[in-house]
Amino acid sequence: MDLASLLIAHHVLALGGIRETAKVLDRPVSSVSAALARLQFHIATPLTTTSGNRIQPTLEGVRIGRDLQRAAMLVGELSGLGDKDGSPEDGARLSVPLLALQRFLVVGRSSSIRRAAQEIGIGQPQLTRQIRSLERDLGLPLLDRAAAGAVPNASGQRVIALGEELEAIWLKISDHAGDRFRRAASTTRVGSVTPLGRESLIARILAKLAADWPKHMPRRPLYISSTNAEELLSGITDRTYDLVLVDTLDMPPGVEHRVISRSGLAMVGAADVIADHRGDLRQLLLRHPIALPSLKSGLRQKFGLLTEDILTPDERAGLSFVEIDSIPVIANLVSDHGYIALLPLWAIPQPDERMAAIALPEAYDMHLSLAWKKGAAAETIARTAEHILGSMPFPVTGRNPPAA
Repeated sequence: MDLASLLIAHHVLALGGIRETAKVLDRPVSSVSAALARLQFHIATPLTTTSGNRIQPTLEGVRIGRDLQRAAMLVGELSGLGDKDGSPEDGARLSVPLLALQRFLVVGRSSSIRRAAQEIGIGQPQLTRQIRSLERDLGLPLLDRAAAGAVPNASGQRVIALGEELEAIWLKISDHAGDRFRRAASTTRVGSVTPLGRESLIARILAKLAADWPKHMPRRPLYISSTNAEELLSGITDRTYDLVLVDTLDMPPGVEHRVISRSGLAMVGAADVIADHRGDLRQLLLRHPIALPSLKSGLRQKFGLLTEDILTPDERAGLSFVEIDSIPVIANLVSDHGYIALLPLWAIPQPDERMAAIALPEAYDMHLSLAWKKGAAAETIARTAEHILGSMPFPVTGRNPPAA
């Protein structure tokens, strides 16, 4: 880790963007991005997440950001000890390895390069070269050398004060990095489409997987996160996930999958709304507002197939709908605000006299699939998940899983 990376990472978090930081610090975009990646690698935790075109700090980024702000100020002071003005631009070019600064602290405490080299466990010539390189990078001498040893001069004393505080900050933010590295390397990352609620099939599948996983893979901790089908399949391709649970059969090249559940779908609405149309899906869709998930979801893709089959292009263009990637919100729109929605049969409350549904033909059935990138390691993970879920009873409102 080098000092410039600490300062650059602070500015990325503070300014909310790689390009903005590159402009302020007068550095190439690639070097700013590399500095942030370098720090995240060394501390084994992500500091940022992307939201549109903006970078937002993660919760850990917010916590560490306060220490990085102080570190950036210290790096700025170090860069100003020589002939420079200590500006952020100068600090961003101060590619001094933190290790070199830490070794100078040992020299300062022992007042001898020879004794410091023995304490560190390296050769005296190597340590001498590192100290001279540090002096060259900072632009000033740090030691008064004499036959009796090497004593820090006034500049060296200031570097020691700044260096000790920087060292304390680094030890704080990199604490437990080794544990995080080991855990990240062994963790199985599972992604899933978002459960429809506590009692939903997806929630039950994920709970079963989490509960039984340690029995089968005790040395591989399980991490589960939820998002939409499009991002899950993209995550399989770039290996963000080892295994995903998705509600689509459209897989990218190089991805294997196994269907574990198949459910019928239905247009759902308040009982009086459904009764008014007596099973006429076309009129139901044309006359009532619709609550839909976004185009990134498998459920929305099924809705698109349905409307293409029963509506004309002009009728599809005139549909009244709202897009919400939250099934609980969709459920409230249906129950309390006169909306209709497309839902799996097993997601419909049973019994609920206020609600009614028009079941769709089997051609529109929703499939839940386990998907993974081709490769021996991922296939082992997939087989373990299939074994865990093999004994799980599927809801009577859905259809049976297809045979292997």
